[in-house]
Amino acid sequence: MIDSCLPQFSLPLKEGRSHPLSSAYKGRSQRKVVASLTVFVFAVVCTLLITSLFFSWDHSSIPDAELVRASISKDKDSLGPIQHPDVETAKPLSEDEDTQQSTPDISSKEDNKSSDAQPTFPDGFDAALDYLSSIIPNEIYLRELLRPLMGTGPEKLRELGLRTRAYKQFFDAWEELHLVTQHDDNIYVRDDLVSYIRAKFSKENFPEKLRKYESYRYFLAKLSALLFPWTSPYFADHMSLHASFYHGGRGIVFTTGDNHAPFLLTTIPSLRTLGCNLPIEIMYLGDSDLSESSRAALEDLSGVTTRDLSAMVNDEGWRLRGWASKPFSILFSSFREVIFIDADSLFFVNPEVLFDDEDYIRTGALFFKDRMIMPENKKQWLQKILPKPISKSVMQSRMWTGESGHMQESGVVVVDKWRHFVALLLVSRMNGPDRDGNKKKGIIGIYDMVYGDKETFWIGWELVGDTSYAFHPGATGIMGVVQDTENLDPTTELLDLDLNSSLAIDSKKKRKLAPGHESDLTICSPQLLHLGRDKRPLWFNGWLYENKYAETERTIGEFNVFMEEPTEVLTPGAWQLQGNNMCCLSNAAAREFTQEEKVFLGELIKMAKM
Repeated sequence: MIDSCLPQFSLPLKEGRSHPLSSAYKGRSQRKVVASLTVFVFAVVCTLLITSLFFSWDHSSIPDAELVRASISKDKDSLGPIQHPDVETAKPLSEDEDTQQSTPDISSKEDNKSSDAQPTFPDGFDAALDYLSSIIPNEIYLRELLRPLMGTGPEKLRELGLRTRAYKQFFDAWEELHLVTQHDDNIYVRDDLVSYIRAKFSKENFPEKLRKYESYRYFLAKLSALLFPWTSPYFADHMSLHASFYHGGRGIVFTTGDNHAPFLLTTIPSLRTLGCNLPIEIMYLGDSDLSESSRAALEDLSGVTTRDLSAMVNDEGWRLRGWASKPFSILFSSFREVIFIDADSLFFVNPEVLFDDEDYIRTGALFFKDRMIMPENKKQWLQKILPKPISKSVMQSRMWTGESGHMQESGVVVVDKWRHFVALLLVSRMNGPDRDGNKKKGIIGIYDMVYGDKETFWIGWELVGDTSYAFHPGATGIMGVVQDTENLDPTTELLDLDLNSSLAIDSKKKRKLAPGHESDLTICSPQLLHLGRDKRPLWFNGWLYENKYAETERTIGEFNVFMEEPTEVLTPGAWQLQGNNMCCLSNAAAREFTQEEKVFLGELIKMAKM
């Protein structure tokens, strides 16, 4: 009775049975089936509609992959992180856009050149990479370039020049790809080129391009180590050294030891008196070369820094010393543009004017001529060492014409290291590993063929094929006191000097004066004077002493007049070389110093006596 009053499904079911379906439930099930069929039909219709739209789309609006790659920005100064071109950031649609049938406007995205959506490459990246790949040497050429340097004397020097010319080409191509200049003119070395190559080339081409790049890198490292190994480990590679002084500015470089340090205590204040405010770096070769007390005295001077060159140059197997340190000091100084000055050289004017010289501006390398002394024809020697074609500058040199065996004087060298980096590397090597000969072993060194470092500069430039240099047009001369004519005689005792052996042999010769020069004046002193373009004294070397090599008391010289060497070639010559680097010059006339020049000379002498 009570059970008949309960709802139909409130009674417990017997095991294995279920409730019967009600009529209401049957109605709901039928409606669900109808709805499902409706959704299915609608989906089929939509699919057909979308398929129709896809096949009617104009595929010509899709840019070719090569065209997209070609339109990539190549702004070298705004390199960003590498990003894949197929990744984009979603953008919201505006209210009036048809969200159902809008088609991506790829061409408009190309016009926007979004740096967030596409990789950027250094300016000229394609050309630099293609050129680098095109000059990779074949196996035969590579083996020839990397074999040890053999021979000696002219033969080895010529081979060194040929390989350095090849190295310069490979090195320039490498730097073109890796050195990046920014908007603010700062420069840095790119060392992430693998990522760039990966982004640049397809998956299929990337391995081959990477293999070529890494083969080139290995080859260049091997050639660098063969030719110029002594820059490591102070600098990781030559590109790092080169880039280090791009923003080095201008400065003056000296080399000195304890013997010549007192000279610089006069020279540097004299430069400041002339208005020269350039920073100065003094290079020395360890504590045994320049003592701590000497370094302290020099660094007390304004704008002076002393630097230990021996810590920078790896001279294993040879020894860096003496004159030979000049090109190394220039190369390893922090400056980009350098005026190198010998410790015993003094200026009449601010040396900064040399940076404004028209020949320096044009070439980036300014050298000075030596005395026109000791005629010697070295044409055949130059032909043996210099690769062809031989430049016009060489064929006009004194060594080629036979006027003198001495062309350059290295008391002052002005050079833009950025423009002439590889040439400086070679000049340094000529004064380093290949400098000294060995008669017992049959080895002919550079210093056996030329006198010291001085000729290695312009000859090194020529060996590399770098003909962008100039010799200052100012004349050379002498300064001192005109000799008493009563004590002069056309017959003069001369000393023939074998410069390579440093042995002087006495001989008596008559100096045959050219017609019209029988009454020449003569000045004798160790000072070699260089005149400016205005024919006024510019600078001189040999310091102020009558004999700077004197072991006892040194005497300051007397400087009343100066004289320039004759323009014509005399026989045996206007210059007469005597002992202790004393030279006598004869010419028709001597010239007086201006009052200003006299006053400055007086100040120099006062400073030297302090």
